[in-house]
Amino acid sequence: MVLQAPIGICLLDATTMVAELLNDKFLEVAGKPRETIIGKFYWEPFAEVRELYEDALKNVALTGEPYYANEVEMTLIRNGREEQVVVTFVYNPIKDEKGIVVKIAVWVVENTIQAKARNEMGALNKKLTSSNLDMQTVNTDLSRLNSELLLSNKNIHLLNLRLQESETDFKRLVEQAPVAILVFRGPDMVIDLVNQAMLEILGKDASLIGKPLLEGLPEIKGAPAVDQLFHVFQTGEASDGNEAPVPIKTNGVVETRYFNFSYRPLLDKGKIIGVMDVAVEVTAQVLARKTLEANEQRLQSILDTMAEGVVIVNAAGQPTYANPMAQQIMGISEEQFKERDYNDTKWHNERLDGTPLLREDHPMYVVMRTGQPVFDQEIAIVQSDQEKIYISINAAPLRDGGIISFTDVTSRRKQLQQKEDFISVASHELRTPVTSLKAALQLLDRMQGNIRPEVLAKLLGQANRSLNKLSDLITSLLNTNRISQGRFPVHKTTFAIGNLLRGCCQHILSAGSHEIIQQGDLELQVTADEQQIDQVLVNLLNNAVKYAPQSRRIILQVEQQTHAVKISVTDQGPGIPADKVSHIFERYYQADRSGGELSGLGLGLYISAEIIEKHGGKIGVESKPGQGSSFWFTLPL
Repeated sequence: MVLQAPIGICLLDATTMVAELLNDKFLEVAGKPRETIIGKFYWEPFAEVRELYEDALKNVALTGEPYYANEVEMTLIRNGREEQVVVTFVYNPIKDEKGIVVKIAVWVVENTIQAKARNEMGALNKKLTSSNLDMQTVNTDLSRLNSELLLSNKNIHLLNLRLQESETDFKRLVEQAPVAILVFRGPDMVIDLVNQAMLEILGKDASLIGKPLLEGLPEIKGAPAVDQLFHVFQTGEASDGNEAPVPIKTNGVVETRYFNFSYRPLLDKGKIIGVMDVAVEVTAQVLARKTLEANEQRLQSILDTMAEGVVIVNAAGQPTYANPMAQQIMGISEEQFKERDYNDTKWHNERLDGTPLLREDHPMYVVMRTGQPVFDQEIAIVQSDQEKIYISINAAPLRDGGIISFTDVTSRRKQLQQKEDFISVASHELRTPVTSLKAALQLLDRMQGNIRPEVLAKLLGQANRSLNKLSDLITSLLNTNRISQGRFPVHKTTFAIGNLLRGCCQHILSAGSHEIIQQGDLELQVTADEQQIDQVLVNLLNNAVKYAPQSRRIILQVEQQTHAVKISVTDQGPGIPADKVSHIFERYYQADRSGGELSGLGLGLYISAEIIEKHGGKIGVESKPGQGSSFWFTLPL
């Protein structure tokens, strides 16, 4: 009641004159911080008026008679500066059962504004009625005294009424509060007071009043916020909570709702008699945040698992986020992304033709400048310590920056380049035998009926060789197409490895340019597609002759392993550079080991590797520059 009283009240110990309790109205009149008064000797913070009223205060403690001061003017230090104020105050004794003064209540009301208004009105009247100055002065004094007396009586009467109505006002305050309020009494937390806002949250009516908390709301038993409520009653420690989950039964269904709450203990002469709960429901906000967090998590999961790199930049074009795929493609961490700038010392951007890509032409800066998205634009990125990569970029503007998604198209770009190179090589390779065949046929046509036998044999041999060359090229192309479409069947039979080796060498032995040495167990039996394995051996032998023309000896080695047979073709040619070995079995790839121009489509080793893989074997090469090469493959026994 003291704390909520509409006039200033300060309660003093009658012996020590120490301030034990004061309300906000008293602080408003005093103009001093609470901590400078509470617990202090009364005249310590009011030293400026001590000389005027200390004796009156002592006399109240000694005699038990109250002291009244009606609209007295005094100088107070308020809010750090001196102010002239007019106050009405009472030193009122509070006695125990024996009539001994134990406390003194200081009741105070400030009348500065009223007094000032009366003074100004009196001055005005004085000017207007200067002819009756003396009488007006007497009338003014009498009027002032009467007003003071009436005001004093009215204030005292009002104080008594407010004290009597304090509990009613408190209930009205609770009932009309815009936030939900519950007041509990006793260790069972009996509901003593509840306002309409709280009843609407709980879905209950006023019949809840008078019931213990867990009887009226059994569904909330065990909730952390409820346990904390009992803890406040037991310890007297105030407690606050944010977004606390509480199960509430609504329309017969228990659902979790969320509240911000403030628990404060209620004290009576230092004893805890109950707890006040002030709560604000934040279920909608919490659920909205949880939905947003779930959406953000799903978005993050999508970004983390995307096959495309994603980078977000701010308005200055500086990266602020890079997903894992972007980091993987570029070979740098997210932190390194954030430290990078366009074309810094560690990388620069190029067009597909190899010319520098200007900053203003980069897809991201085009988007930020024009506000229009860019789709599927390919650029090259050159990093000082890595191989050049190609990426296809999609970019779109954001409110305060932009977003880029990109894929690594280096392999696609290489394959496209390989196909272009292959078309060029294939055109050249096909043109040569076709031209030769055409020339032979033209000569035969012009010389028909008048051709010598030796010339006829020569032209027919030339035509057959060109036709065989053309047939081999077409066969390689058809085999490559079948492999890419998965239509490359294997027809296995069991045969001796030696017979296969002898048959595949005849065309080389007939030419007489190379000596082929066969080593190992030639009687081993294997189960495989004999025609396809023969194609592999012929291709390896032809490569040995083609790429090592100065190596007259070619060694064919057969080696039995635990569950397989290993066949190797070894020459003493120039060898293969280490940087080309890893690409040797790729489609369209040609490793020119001699430094000259050699014909071929770059398909032989690719087809051979596919054949061996179909048979469940392995294929490889061991080579050192200047020390020859050894191509080998294995077949399961």
